[in-house]
Parts: sequence; structure tokens; C-alpha cells
Amino acid sequence: MRGPLKILTAALSGVALALSFAPFDHTWLVWGWMWVLFPLLWTVKDKRRRLRGFGLAWIAGMGFWVINLKWLGSVTWPGTVALSAYLSLYFGIFGAFAAGSANPWRGTYQSARRIRDRVRQSAASLGYAAVLGGFWCGLEWVRGWLMTGFGWNGLGVTFAKNLILAQNAEYVGVIGLSFLPVFLSAVAVQTGRRFYLQFRANEVKMLHWDFATALLVMMLAFTSGTMRLTSVTNAPKIEGRVLLVQQNIPQIAGRVLWESREIVDGFLNLTEKGLAEVEAEAGRALLEAKNEEVIVEIKTPDLVVWPEACLPDYLNLAADGTTKGGPGLESIFDYVKSLGDFTFVTGLNEVSGGNPMDAEADVFNSLILDDGMGRRESYQKHHLVILGEYIPDLPFLRELYYDAAGVEFGNGITSGQNFDPIEVELDGQKVGLMPSVCFEDTVGRVTRKFVRNEPQFLVNITNDGWFGESEGASQHYRNALFRCIELRRPMVRCANRGVTGVVTAAGSLVDPYTKERQELVDENGSHFHGGYLLASVYVPAEGQVTLYAAYGDWFAATGLIGGVLWMMWYFVSGMIRKRARR
Repeated sequence: MRGPLKILTAALSGVALALSFAPFDHTWLVWGWMWVLFPLLWTVKDKRRRLRGFGLAWIAGMGFWVINLKWLGSVTWPGTVALSAYLSLYFGIFGAFAAGSANPWRGTYQSARRIRDRVRQSAASLGYAAVLGGFWCGLEWVRGWLMTGFGWNGLGVTFAKNLILAQNAEYVGVIGLSFLPVFLSAVAVQTGRRFYLQFRANEVKMLHWDFATALLVMMLAFTSGTMRLTSVTNAPKIEGRVLLVQQNIPQIAGRVLWESREIVDGFLNLTEKGLAEVEAEAGRALLEAKNEEVIVEIKTPDLVVWPEACLPDYLNLAADGTTKGGPGLESIFDYVKSLGDFTFVTGLNEVSGGNPMDAEADVFNSLILDDGMGRRESYQKHHLVILGEYIPDLPFLRELYYDAAGVEFGNGITSGQNFDPIEVELDGQKVGLMPSVCFEDTVGRVTRKFVRNEPQFLVNITNDGWFGESEGASQHYRNALFRCIELRRPMVRCANRGVTGVVTAAGSLVDPYTKERQELVDENGSHFHGGYLLASVYVPAEGQVTLYAAYGDWFAATGLIGGVLWMMWYFVSGMIRKRARR
């Protein structure tokens, strides 16, 4: 295959991978795109094979990321291309590794006619596949934290549409799930080549143990996932009820397009309608009971949740940690309290040290909890979004933001430091609320810091309105749901222009008892509309700590270390062979 054709084929392999994610959702392609890429990398023969492997894989990465992140183009296309070029470097590093030290086709094919030789051949195939799968996971892990990190849309995220395999994230994290498609693809391509060469040489066809072993690994993953999906669903739970309110407020980058009064009135009206539906449900239950003497329980919400930074005002943060807003903001809190006996959760900015426009002031993007009985607590967002909530002190970046958004970038957001859960009551029982704001629900290393050995659930408030009615919201949700599986805690999500709903500890939006989907959509199935959702959240009563919660991305880190050791062994053994030939 000539150079231009190789380049085109590499790009098409990346395009195939992009089609396995939202909005296309051809998830089966995640199992096949490397069947195209691996032969390209393994057939590079000259002395510059690592550089060529890097280039081919980088092109595949560009084919993937430019399509996968096209929703960022609603803010900035130059930024989208620049980010894609950076993220493709990780594909390139993998390509250099696969074309060089982890290339099983470096030498000439050796015929294996004896059983012992076949076993050795299969073991080598499995070894290469395992180290390639582990190294890929390691690179995804590094991508998730290096230079603040962008860990979205690793291969394992496609398993959001396959909740059986997804359950294994409890052990290895969603990054660890990426091992499976890389491992299976590497074994399949090696087996296919070996079968072809055996056919040409008219050798005796025997069982390819490496491929059978790869299938066994897949079977074990399916079996484990099936068992955990059943046990998690049937475990003892604490049931709470939540009312989630979403308005679908339009905005251009950081500029909200509605007036303040319109925003406040909208949230209050939708909250009142949601609470009125609770009373209507009780009325319908009485009518269904007819003349029978029954006790009808009015299932009032334990929590009423509004999305991230939804109110056009801020709270002043005092030195002792207490917060208080101006008369207008406090009147909103007072009115919400008057609507019922529930805990109110909303997004607001907090300011410490003066006016938010002051350069010396610290501004926090916060989740505020008010129990209606005088207790108000807050969580300040920890993991900030570069070019969204802060900008490094480089003038050209501020100019880039202004060109994209049409507004000046303000003082930016200060990172919070607290990782303590907030205590709330669900159905009269105390449970821990694990807060997250915006994209923090996609960062496993952040959310796992809130885990305690007690009943807990996640609450995420977010705003994906920056990206219009694009697939950005769906991709955000697909990445976020794995926190529920990794930590075995359900999640309550309330978004403006995003996926608003309740995710179970098994990663599903389906209520395990009523079998209804607990997500806020219109009659056409779109998330982009205003409304409210009454839903149930089932908190595991035992609150056990999972392997991932305890040790994080241990599997991916091990894979990275294994790949580095493999490269070191390759270079050392190569030097020894060169000296021996002298």
C-alpha cells in the first residue's frame, strides 16, 4: 500500500471510531476500527518506522477528534482544530509504540508445525495484545490529567450503550474498559495474518489459542457484568424523591441571552408546577381507590434541584464560611422555602473579598444547599475548565476568547478545595450528597475523593448551553454515567441544555421498579426544552467502597508502566543483540 493510500486509510479508521460515539452511535465500530489501523502500523518496515507509525496514528486521531468534537465549533473552530491536533498526539504516541517495540510483525513469519511452537506463537500474540491494550489505557489516563486534562470519550465510553460490559468499570474504571477493544483487535489481526500465511504455506490448520483466549476474556467480562448488574439492582436501598427543573436558557459562550427577571420567574413557575403535580398524583390515587379506606401518601420531593449558575446574582462568602445574598436573592430563597418541606439545591457564584469585578476577589462556581431550616452549605467547584472558567496569563488567549465569544473574559473562577460530602435527608434517613459542578462528573479522580463507607449519591448541576443544541450534551452525559458504575452511587443530574435525569448505580436512566425512563425530554425525545422532572433516586443502603473508589485508575497506570518497561526491555535486548553480532 502506497503512502497516500495509507494516509487515507489511517484517516478513515479514525472516522470509523468517531462514528461509534454520539450522535452517530454505531458502537460496534469501536471493535473494528483498529483492524484497519494495526496492519498499517505493523507493516512499516524502514528504520523510521516509529516516526511513520506516529504520523499514521496521529492522522487517525485527527480523523476521530475533529468529528467527535465538532460541537466545540459552536464556540470556536480554530480552538476545535487545535485541541484535536493536541489530543491526536496520544494516538501518535501509541502508533510509534505499536510500529516499533510492540510490533509483532517485525521479524519474518516462522512456521509453527509442532504443538509447542503453536503455544509459543499464541502466547506471544497474547503478550503483544495485552501490552498494547494496557499502553492505550495508560495514554488515556495521562490525557485525562496532563495540562488540566481532557479525558472525554475514551474507547470505554462507547459501552454506555452496553451496560453489561460497562459494569466492569467498578473494578478498572471506564479507562480500563478501553483495554477490551484494543486487546481483541490486536489478537484478531494477528490471528487473521497467521491463518492467511498458514493457508498459503499449506500448513495444517490448528486451533488458534490466542483468539480463543481473547474470546474467553470477553465471556468473563460479560459474565461478570451480568452478575453485577443483577446484584446492584437488587441490593437494599434508600428511596428519595427529587424535583429537577430545567429551562433551556440560550447563551453564546458566557453571554446569557435572557433577562434576569425572565430567568427567575421561569424557575419559580416550573417549580410550582412540579410541586402541584405531586398533589395531583395524590388526588388521582384517591380517585382510583374509590370508596375504599386507604391511606394515600403524598410523596413530596426530598430535593428540589436547579442547574449550574442559574441565578443572575451571587452570594457573599464570609470568613467563617457562611453565605448571604442581597435582598433580591434572599427573597428567592425565602419564596422557595415557602413552597414546601424539602432541601433546595441550586447553582450560584460565591464571592469572597469584595465585588466579583474586583481583581482581588475570589469567585467560586458553587453548588448551594439550603435545607429551609437555617442551614446553608456550599461546595466550590474544584476542577475548572480552561478557556471557560479560567485563562492562563497569556494575552493572546484573552484575545482568542473575545473573538470567539464576543465578550471580554472576566476575572475567572477560583478553584475550591473541599471534598467533604454534604449531609441531607432522603425519606427521613441521613445520606451523603457528593456534589459536582459542570464537567466534574466526567472526572473520576475528582468524584472518588467524596466516597465514604456510607449511603451516598451524586448530585451534578451543569450547563451545556455553551454548545447549543449539539451532541456535546449527550457526550457529557455518556462520560458522566460511568461515575455511577465506578463508585456504585446513583446520580441526580440537573442541567440547562443538557441531559437532566436520575442515573442508577448501574448507570441506567431506567427506574428499576417502574421501568420508566427518568430523564427530562419533550415529545420528540429532545433534551433541549424547558420543563421539570419528578423522579426517584435509590441510594444503596450499605454504601460499600468499590475497587475503583479505593484505588482509582490503577489498571491504566499499570498498563502505562508495563508499556514503558516493554520499551526498555526492547531497547536493552536490541543493544545486546548488536554487541553480540560484533
